Amino acid sequence: MNTKNNMVIIKGEIKTSEIKSCICNESAQNWDVKYNNGKTYTYKFANVEKLIDPEALNPKMYRISREGRELFNVNAIYVFKGDSESYWHICFGDGSERDYRQSELHIKKSCLSHSQSADVFEYIKQIADLSNIRDENTGKKLLAERFEKISFVDEDTALAKYLNPSLLQAEKNVDEYTPIFPFGCNNSQYKAVKNAMENQISVIQGPPGTGKTQTILNIIANVLMQGKTVQIVSNNNSATENVYEKLSSSKYSLGFVAATLGSSHNKKDFIEHQNVNYPDFSSWKIEENQSDLYRKISEQSAQLKNVFDKQERLACLRQELSQLVTELEYFNQYLEESDVNTENIRLKKNLSSKYWMLLWQECQLISENEKTIGLWFKIKAFLKYGITDWNLYKQDISRIITTFQAMYYRTKQVELAAEIADIERYLSSTDENLLEDLCNQWLY
Repeated sequence: MNTKNNMVIIKGEIKTSEIKSCICNESAQNWDVKYNNGKTYTYKFANVEKLIDPEALNPKMYRISREGRELFNVNAIYVFKGDSESYWHICFGDGSERDYRQSELHIKKSCLSHSQSADVFEYIKQIADLSNIRDENTGKKLLAERFEKISFVDEDTALAKYLNPSLLQAEKNVDEYTPIFPFGCNNSQYKAVKNAMENQISVIQGPPGTGKTQTILNIIANVLMQGKTVQIVSNNNSATENVYEKLSSSKYSLGFVAATLGSSHNKKDFIEHQNVNYPDFSSWKIEENQSDLYRKISEQSAQLKNVFDKQERLACLRQELSQLVTELEYFNQYLEESDVNTENIRLKKNLSSKYWMLLWQECQLISENEKTIGLWFKIKAFLKYGITDWNLYKQDISRIITTFQAMYYRTKQVELAAEIADIERYLSSTDENLLEDLCNQWLY
């Protein structure tokens, strides 16, 4: 039996390599199966599944492993689709062939199998060839040589998303990540680290002195917390050395977690200058239950984020109030000149600035359409907004609009002042050393 064109599953087990022929007896509703040893057996129709017309895959576009071991030297892949599962027939370079259930394989597909990704990658390779950064010993172009060695790009990698951004849109939303900040942070750094941990591609930019290195250190800490490793690269040594120096400083003494590699000289220097002066890790052991620790970290991080959000909101409110006060000064001058009385409006409920703005806009629209305020507007203003003073509508519509403007400014000013006072009370009750205390707990 041609194993590249046929797949036979009998009673749930793949038997293709053992079978010489498999013929369906439709009248008897059974299968006559002849094995390679010459024996023939008859099976009920439901016990045999014969699959044909497989999909041939490009083996260069797949990395396949089984039980943690990668399958090497794959020459051909044929995928048979069954009623409930798919089966893979894999041919190897040594002439051997194997059959697998798809469910028992860990399959990684290269994004370069998609024409858009392949075209963009080819373009990047051509750009890399323009770079004149060369190997000190061989004189070869480093970037071009590196790119030529890449023939497989896993669809789950960040590079795949860069080559084809539509893959990002197809992904499901990831769970919200709770970051730690052993190296300290502010609100923008909090957001940067959180975004970096929740997305495969993240760009953090800012002028010198804004804390980019500090943010990198916190990203390193969060990745290490997940049991992963981090590669820090730059187009110059000074940037990576800066990160290493911060880790190695007496304040943190964490230089041992990093290997300063890169150039062949750096690699050689790192290997030759290894030392055994590691910290006493026995003191690093955490007695606390791991789940309890993560819960505590999550609560602390949420508390820190809440403080940052309050601080940011307070700054925005103060700026908004300052702008409102400036507007109000000019508006009050206009009120004095127009002689509009805004003090005697009778209301059966207090209105927020939002509703005063809606009234203002509705009247403005009526005015622009050269209409007068009708009975329907008056009824709606009574039922929805609680305006009981119908004498208000005896004025010219421009004076009514001015009245609503005045009420908006007055109410908005009170609302802003009240919210500012609430946030200031909250922040004054929060420990001013909260960030330092939390950072110390995360670090030690």
